[in-house]
Amino acid sequence: MNKLSKLLLCILCLSLPGFAFAQETALKKGESITLRISGVPAEDVGLVSAKYGISDAGTIRLPYLKIEISAAGLKPSALARKIEAAYRTAQIYTQPVIQVDATTPESAQQRFLSVVGEVKAPQGVGVVPGMTLMDAIARCGGFTDFADVKKIKLTRGGKVSYHDLKSSDPKQNINVQANDLITVRQRGRLFR
Repeated sequence: MNKLSKLLLCILCLSLPGFAFAQETALKKGESITLRISGVPAEDVGLVSAKYGISDAGTIRLPYLKIEISAAGLKPSALARKIEAAYRTAQIYTQPVIQVDATTPESAQQRFLSVVGEVKAPQGVGVVPGMTLMDAIARCGGFTDFADVKKIKLTRGGKVSYHDLKSSDPKQNINVQANDLITVRQRGRLFR
């Protein structure tokens, strides 16, 4: 077999649908999937296209279906075909086209907090294990020249605490959690 024949054979193998599916891994309980639907009325696209969690029982619950769909142990492409069949069997949609994407473990576990005030780029920040106040602020470009680094306000679950990030005490630079609100106040200005 010459080089051109080998190249054409490789291109053919890569273009086969089964080749792409061979790379999929089976879904597990507790994972999340992102489902997108087309071939249905426009008002239903936004309702059905969403992120779904696979329950401890290994199932997902979808709009309009009276049954839960078994998802754990299936590859995303197989789950997509199963969901299409369920909507057709229930006579809800005649030609639904489903795409299922598995959420990676890193992104499934990622949650967000907010950093506002005197940072260079106030924004929502993805929380990763071990992230501290300074880490979150660094992801926002760091402090502005007007920041009061001695009195960083942390709001967590309705409770407020203040932290001195200029201090050498490591207890001041605490770990952050999802849904925290970090407010970097301006020096010399009173904020609540």
